[in-house]
Amino acid sequence: MTPTASEALLNGFHATPDEENWPRGIYFLGEYLRTAIVVIHQLPETEATLWLRILGRGRVQERAILQLSGLSVDNPIRAIALELLYKLQSGLAVNTEQQLEAEDRELVMAITPLFQQKLEAVKQEGRQEGIQEGRQEGRQEGQRAILESFFLVRFGELDAVLAAFLNPVSTLPATEFTMLFLQLSALNVDEQGMQQARKLLAENVLRMRLGELGERLPVMVQNLLALSAEELTLLLQQLPQLSNEELLARLSD
Repeated sequence: MTPTASEALLNGFHATPDEENWPRGIYFLGEYLRTAIVVIHQLPETEATLWLRILGRGRVQERAILQLSGLSVDNPIRAIALELLYKLQSGLAVNTEQQLEAEDRELVMAITPLFQQKLEAVKQEGRQEGIQEGRQEGRQEGQRAILESFFLVRFGELDAVLAAFLNPVSTLPATEFTMLFLQLSALNVDEQGMQQARKLLAENVLRMRLGELGERLPVMVQNLLALSAEELTLLLQQLPQLSNEELLARLSD
């Protein structure tokens, strides 16, 4: 897939269209190569090509996102596209070229309001039913699902330590959750990136519960992550029952 492609490039690959069976913008190489070039800016503006056009650049991407935002919140195409977009963004490795980083960030910022609309729709359903607890749970379940998909796509696994943080971190306010998600997305896909992800989750949980801790925060994060996976899971499950003093005492030891 490529945002654009010149005629010289297509001729260089002997790529030819098959408009009897495929939309314009798709060019096939030799039969035995079993490969096609998708030129995104040439694709017709239909719902069938919406997901691919969001991967384009400039006006093509802008028009695709505008079309996506025009779909109803409960439209299955919109829901699937948003899910794929978040999985795509979570799988983007850090790029050394600032221009590409900026483009990736622009895409995330463009689709974040659409995701927030989906969460708001869940909360609105709760309001209509008169269930305050229901809408809070709906937002938390949505944020938890995003994090779970992120770690599975980005790192290929969800270990016990990361899994232990999913529930408490999913209770973050939407704005703070989005900021955390952007920080996680900038991590390298290696063991160091995994360790930094654990640290970010621990910091957010502690700040959410205890506020700004200043110079004590690094020590408490280190002590929290020094627990075994079983001890960490148990402690995080006990958070609602622990007072701030009890939590501070356990993590300061």
